[in-house]
Amino acid sequence: MAAMLTNSALQGIREYVKRRILYARYKIGSTYYKVPLNSVTVKSDGTVEVSFMIELESDSGTVTEIQLWDTEQQLWLSKSESLAMSDVSEGFLYVVRVKIEEVTS
Repeated sequence: MAAMLTNSALQGIREYVKRRILYARYKIGSTYYKVPLNSVTVKSDGTVEVSFMIELESDSGTVTEIQLWDTEQQLWLSKSESLAMSDVSEGFLYVVRVKIEEVTS
């Protein structure tokens, strides 16, 4: 079956997602930490890439969940993780990639 959506339609959906994602949260223990996004970009392959920093506020901890929230305070993505962090100076850039494409059958 041929694709129904045009490239313009798919790009419009990607740009919509790019505009709607507002911030990220990550969970260490029972506490969620809200962080701003470093960037939200649409890559040439149609992937929407969202990046943000995860940094410790205490001695150590394990990140057990990642979330992305939209401009209306709605949860858009929740992902279980197990990222052990052992030093307060430790931090890293976390990247979420979402591929938006039409699938026909």
